[in-house]
Amino acid sequence: MHVGEELDLGAAGRSAGDQFVFSGNLTSTEGREERVVGRIGGFCVITDLERNAGQCASTAVLPEGQITVQGEQAAIPVPVPVVNAITGGTGEFRTAHGQVMQRVLTPATWQLTFELSDVRPHRPEDGHGPAEAPTPVRPSFPGK
Repeated sequence: MHVGEELDLGAAGRSAGDQFVFSGNLTSTEGREERVVGRIGGFCVITDLERNAGQCASTAVLPEGQITVQGEQAAIPVPVPVVNAITGGTGEFRTAHGQVMQRVLTPATWQLTFELSDVRPHRPEDGHGPAEAPTPVRPSFPGK
């Protein structure tokens, strides 16, 4: 992770509305070598002080398009393992849905496993999708 910044907003000390902002590279662990495949950025807003939890949103930016993710996380800024929803996308991910499993390996290294369905090739030259309905694809993008 390149950036992991806690913002103390409103009342001094941990309070509802405080934020955690993060960004970093997405690295694929498929194959023999790790390689950067994109980047991710997002934020969490503290909503539950007792559980140190909040609502989080992030965007994975890949060459084929973007994937947006949203959900609750506990133990911010080093969240416990969680599964959040894929809420949308662009390009080849414009119709995608599914979930992302997140696990923190170290404060600077998070393992994200994207489980996507209904990913469709995109033909930007004419602004339309493929001429025939594609078969749903279930790629997995494990990375950190």
